Amino acid sequence: MIITAGILFTVFYVLLIGIYAIGWMMIPARVSMKCAAQQNTFTILIAARNEAKVIEKCLADIFHQHFSSANFEVIVINDHSTDETALRVSNFIRDHNLANLRLLHMADLPAQQQMKKAAITHGVSMAKGSYIILTDADCERGRNWLSAIDAMVTDTHAKMIYAPVVFKSANIFEHIQAMEFAGLVGIGAAAIRLNNPNMCSAANLIFEKQIFFEVDGYKGNENVASGDDEYLLHKVCKRSPGHVHFLKSKDAIVSTSANASLAQLAEQRKRWVSKSTKYENRFITAILVAAYLFNASIVAALFISPVYGIAMLIAKMGIEGIFLFLVLGFFSKRHYLLLLPFAELFHILYVLIIGVLANTSTYNWKGRKIN
Repeated sequence: MIITAGILFTVFYVLLIGIYAIGWMMIPARVSMKCAAQQNTFTILIAARNEAKVIEKCLADIFHQHFSSANFEVIVINDHSTDETALRVSNFIRDHNLANLRLLHMADLPAQQQMKKAAITHGVSMAKGSYIILTDADCERGRNWLSAIDAMVTDTHAKMIYAPVVFKSANIFEHIQAMEFAGLVGIGAAAIRLNNPNMCSAANLIFEKQIFFEVDGYKGNENVASGDDEYLLHKVCKRSPGHVHFLKSKDAIVSTSANASLAQLAEQRKRWVSKSTKYENRFITAILVAAYLFNASIVAALFISPVYGIAMLIAKMGIEGIFLFLVLGFFSKRHYLLLLPFAELFHILYVLIIGVLANTSTYNWKGRKIN
């Protein structure tokens, strides 16, 4: 029975990742258009908690864009930082005499509005731009980032755009994370192209300001600590199907740090997975559960019938290798594929463990314990 179920799950998984590979290839790559006229206005929102070490680098990247300062503003929302985050933003405003950089404080909001979604909602309500860009304080980007986004908005009139994110990595542990995360970005991009969006990242997410209010922002999931990106994605796609896109442009990539330890990785993944059972679209939850059971069936088969277990593992590694070959090519990171055999066993074990912990325990995020 277990072997039969394992075979069925294997066929399902191979077909699923194969479909995502096709979806990824269907997304047209965009070439930089540095001379394109700037036609849109943007408000860049950064919800920052204890980011004193990186916030100035983040702001410097943004204010050195090849993009008119008259067409964008930045709002940093200080999320009860206990370090010098707020001071460094204030000093940056003063030292560079910036009229288009503002600092807001979550401490100024009512007590019942103290989570990240509330911070973003407040930022959107204060925004002057027609489009909102969500990014994180620890992200870095090239000087054509805003130009690439502007060109995409102009060409597609999108209601929402998911732009690429990559992990910076310096060792094998971080390389494995970067490879896995690139795969997640690829899946999210492909699913959007196939009109069945599942995931995205608020590290590089763009949406029309008006659509945020049309879908009532985060109403209905405001008390879920995570999901400020994916819940909004699902709402916008439901409201305006065909008007959500992935920006497949190297100029639009932002990079962020991988987790430095297993403990940090576990906390991050528990936060990500904790919302998986709360999606309104149960098809997404069903796919996640099926993928989880596929990983579990590999482990079971390795004990019951090693030949079948190894065959299932090879099938998993083969289809993921093909998909990652495509996605990592976009990020110029195909050399990570050399780590795929080592990453597979690690990935299966942590998926099984995190899948349980995320739905049965609390997690910590930036010094906060989240239920």
